[in-house]
Amino acid sequence: MSLNPRLRDRTIAISAVVQAASLVQQVAETGQVNSADMKVMLESLLVENAPDTESVYGSVSQLRTGIEALNTQLSKKKDKKDVTLLRYVISLLHLERQLAKQPEMLALIDREIQQVPAQIDYFGDIMSPQVIARFADIYQRTLSELKPRIQVYGDPGFLQQPDNINRVRALLLSGIRAAVLWQQKGGRRWQFLFQSGKLLSATEALSREV
Repeated sequence: MSLNPRLRDRTIAISAVVQAASLVQQVAETGQVNSADMKVMLESLLVENAPDTESVYGSVSQLRTGIEALNTQLSKKKDKKDVTLLRYVISLLHLERQLAKQPEMLALIDREIQQVPAQIDYFGDIMSPQVIARFADIYQRTLSELKPRIQVYGDPGFLQQPDNINRVRALLLSGIRAAVLWQQKGGRRWQFLFQSGKLLSATEALSREV
């Protein structure tokens, strides 16, 4: 299947939303996270004026986790965990729509994120706890104020640890970034829910590239 550029961009964007949601699920349920996958998501927050959606994430292969999880979600291979994953994805898409009605908040998030590279230079790595905490703080002071708030489900022992709280919030911020891209490319929540066959075919085409 040859994807037209707009559908390709849209499928990459929703795969990134799913990857962010999947990583939130990892942290909440295990207290661990795939560092390489998380780094891709955090780095996407700093990308501006990319020529296409793939460029925001470096390459399609960087979203392997999200593409595979999306493929499973849209196919007949679901298990109980996927209900939670779907809830996160739908919540992120809904929260993006709430954010779109708050241009001042959107501008604030943009200004705050523009200051992050200086912190990365100081601490040496986007994955440093201090930089992750900065992303988390941006989320907490802005998006967490919108209703309904995203509920995260998992092991309370993991979810009470400050580093894990920061990881979850930073990943949710990256998920909103991906949801913005999805919307910009013509993606809609109802398409994700009711055009799953078309999206599955596009996801399978991307799977062959990773």
